[in-house]
Amino acid sequence: MLPRPRTSSCLAVLALAAFAPQADAQLIPIKTLPIAEGDQFRIFPSANVGMAGVSIALPDSLLDPFANPAHGGRALRGATSARFGGAPTFYSLSRDAGGGQTLPLSALARRGAYFGGVSLAIQEIDRVGERVTPLPVPLFASDGSPITLGIEEPSRQNHYAFAMLGREMAERGLAIAASVLWSGLNDVDGTELLYAGSQRIEQHGGILDLRLGVTKSWRDGQTLEALLLHNRYAMTHDVTWLDPFWDPNLRGMQLRVRPERNRDLTNTWGMQLEYARPLADSAWRLGLHATTNLMSHPHLPEYQIERVNVIPWDPGYSDAHNLGVGVARVLGPTTFGVDAVFEPIRSHTWGEAQQPIHTERGVVVPAGGRTTENWFRFRNAILRAGIGQEIPIDSGATRLRLQLGMALHSINYALRQHDHVTDRTRRQRESWTEWTRTWGLGLHFASLELRYVGLQTTGTGRPGIPSGEVFFATPDAALATGGRNILSAPSGPLTLTGVRMMTHQVSVSLPLR
Repeated sequence: MLPRPRTSSCLAVLALAAFAPQADAQLIPIKTLPIAEGDQFRIFPSANVGMAGVSIALPDSLLDPFANPAHGGRALRGATSARFGGAPTFYSLSRDAGGGQTLPLSALARRGAYFGGVSLAIQEIDRVGERVTPLPVPLFASDGSPITLGIEEPSRQNHYAFAMLGREMAERGLAIAASVLWSGLNDVDGTELLYAGSQRIEQHGGILDLRLGVTKSWRDGQTLEALLLHNRYAMTHDVTWLDPFWDPNLRGMQLRVRPERNRDLTNTWGMQLEYARPLADSAWRLGLHATTNLMSHPHLPEYQIERVNVIPWDPGYSDAHNLGVGVARVLGPTTFGVDAVFEPIRSHTWGEAQQPIHTERGVVVPAGGRTTENWFRFRNAILRAGIGQEIPIDSGATRLRLQLGMALHSINYALRQHDHVTDRTRRQRESWTEWTRTWGLGLHFASLELRYVGLQTTGTGRPGIPSGEVFFATPDAALATGGRNILSAPSGPLTLTGVRMMTHQVSVSLPLR
């Protein structure tokens, strides 16, 4: 059972760190309620995800080129001139709360000092339960044609395309590369649960992620890397509602179709620095990293979360930071790693008056003036630990790799909210912990690598899933970043059902010499 907040109102938010590879969180999510995040954006393979994604001091040969494109040259060192691969991924949430499947294919190649890569992925998102509402009367448009409502039947497929190009200067130990990741989204997992009572939701939009990376290596094993990124998330939700009205001619209640368009926009600028070095002559390695995100939210949708009266809110700003240290030990066939990360985050959101409002102090808030302001202060922590063991088979020509890991994400925040209409201020604190268990199995042949990884996440929930087991008090405002944004100001109770998220990924890597 999920934790219950201590006060009668709390913030609700869901953040998808869209396209932030599950490594060092170049895009930092902001969450104010433990809403389950599906693994929709896990579209790249990882060598360390079976070890809980430990990465600060332990390189990830599969994921690093997609997280920082300057690592593309390192992934093709030695006699390997090209690498092809695929990583089919399947995720699902318990209680029929959502799921999806993704088929990505990728290729990396090198010629002389230059290297590059491409990746394409097709994704299908599952429906969340059944949302069709029986109608007491048929509906017709103004021209007399019938109106069909319910779950939309158009494509729920998403498409992703990645490209990278870089140059390696081996004599200086330098590499520089740039990458672009584009998505065409027709469905973001769980969005239909955020417009309770709607009859139809059509989504369209996408994400553009641009990165420029540099890496520097020294002969004594020290490494330094830098990354600049810009991420633009833009989605449009066309929602159809049914509004009851009294028809004096028929002397009864009728239903009127009301279309509504919501836009969800977030712009993020980010920077990351990472340094790692061996500890003396031992098998231990130490890593340090720092990440900064500056985010603006020009438009945020007006969600209707089940059992919540939502007050429209306007955009805000936030800055998020990620400071981490990691240690790793590679001794023969055994690998061990630990990451510890501190996440301070600040956010500022506000509501704007749609028309002039008279306050209790006798002051008039003009149209467009701020009616309520919210200041959030987060002190989050992340801890990841994993171990891997390699077992030789068939005289060492084939190797079996086993991995286990555990990660926790502790979220703690304080809210200070000031209502300019009533001239009142309130304060609130909330906290919870999300747990992720990981495991992995791999087979390394002379010309082929096969990997399977599994993840299970608990400590989260979703709205609108029948259960009644878990009760969360209501939020007054919400902010999310990186991907989807949920900005709402409920005035009634919000019920979330505790769910478990399971993810399975099978990756195949074929090196060419």
